[in-house]
Amino acid sequence: MLFNFPKLLLTLALLAAALPADAQRRRPPRNDGSQTPRTVEESIKAAEEKEREREAALRTGWNDAQDHHFRNQDKATRKRMRQNDRRRKRLRQGRQVPWWRRIFGKKNRFQ
Repeated sequence: MLFNFPKLLLTLALLAAALPADAQRRRPPRNDGSQTPRTVEESIKAAEEKEREREAALRTGWNDAQDHHFRNQDKATRKRMRQNDRRRKRLRQGRQVPWWRRIFGKKNRFQ
């Protein structure tokens, strides 16, 4: 029994050292429960998805704030806002370059 005790102790020590090395290969879950991306493509796809979600949240927040602002105005102001919005859309139609770029932008020398 005394002869097998060091071998048993050595075996247990080697097993205990091997377990943490295996755990480094597995990635811990994130806070939201999803795994970290394993490839570059997955990483890029995850970043794009996160950006789309952020933009959608910003867009809905902006629309809610705009609706709230519109509802806070009186009837005459709402009518004026609608007319100005229609006028702005009608005048903007067909213009790809903003006014400040047309005025302050570089001139096309070859035109």
